[in-house]
Amino acid sequence: MIINYNFNKKRILFGTFSFLFMLFLSIYLVLEPEKFIRNIFMKKEPIQILGIIGIIFFSALFYSFIKLFSRKIALQITEEYLLDNSKYEALGQIEWKNITKVKRIKKYSIELFVNESIFKDKNISLLKKALLFMQNWNYKKSIIISSALLDCSIEELFDNITLAYKNHKKTTHNS
Repeated sequence: MIINYNFNKKRILFGTFSFLFMLFLSIYLVLEPEKFIRNIFMKKEPIQILGIIGIIFFSALFYSFIKLFSRKIALQITEEYLLDNSKYEALGQIEWKNITKVKRIKKYSIELFVNESIFKDKNISLLKKALLFMQNWNYKKSIIISSALLDCSIEELFDNITLAYKNHKKTTHNS
């Protein structure tokens, strides 16, 4: 059994342009802070600091969305592993034996509880760690998979992940 999910290219394109717009707005805050001063108590330095924070934040998000265009498959479910490429900061291949629990959270997300050892095996860059932390404060114990950028519904995705996880547990307990 191999199930592949692709990206919803329209959503990725929309996100890319949205982050690019916010990046340009942040640059504008740094270059022209006087236009955003509304009263005598406001100073240009806090506006520029906000712009610098925005440049860093939206540059990271813009870069992460650009990197998604080169990926062929967003998510792949097999009998041996789950291949997560659905976000820039995704961990890639995760074997079912490293997943301890599957849980549906929020409207468009699934939380997979994993053994902490997989984070030691993966070489995770500082940008990926920051993006993981922004999305999931408990990122060393679980990962979050969202259907927001995928071409499927969250129900279909959750059902297929849960089925593959349960099938793996059955085969390992019977062996």
